[in-house]
Amino acid sequence: MSLRQRSLAAGVALVLFAGCGDDQSKVFGGQSSTCSPTVFTNDVDDAQKLEDGSTCFFSEVDAGRAVVWDVLVPTVEGDPIPSRYDFNGEITIITTDSSRDTFGSGGVSVRRCEEVQPTDRLPEGVDCTDSSGDGFDSGSLPEGF
Repeated sequence: MSLRQRSLAAGVALVLFAGCGDDQSKVFGGQSSTCSPTVFTNDVDDAQKLEDGSTCFFSEVDAGRAVVWDVLVPTVEGDPIPSRYDFNGEITIITTDSSRDTFGSGGVSVRRCEEVQPTDRLPEGVDCTDSSGDGFDSGSLPEGF
């Protein structure tokens, strides 16, 4: 391959790579290799789903291993609110995407937390700083949402 061909190929690759960076939306379940994504349905089995997902997430956190756990909670009206608990071995970043909640705030919240603790609902962050961020790609949400 000539120098010109290599330069052209590198430029194309750079453009393709740069284009991928423009869409920062998260893929639901896209990084959940250790703990499977949890999709609640406002049904009686949600308590078991919460226990299973929380147990997986906290076993990794307690061991100091990086883990991502994606959770989808529908509103009473059925609007999806996906969240991501992303523990890197030191801190947990909790992203909650309410952008599809017809009656809610409509934003994306990103909380960088020093600790995370279990509750009778979803885990809560402790000593957090709040910001906004990128939400989840609608196409990656489970069918029906």
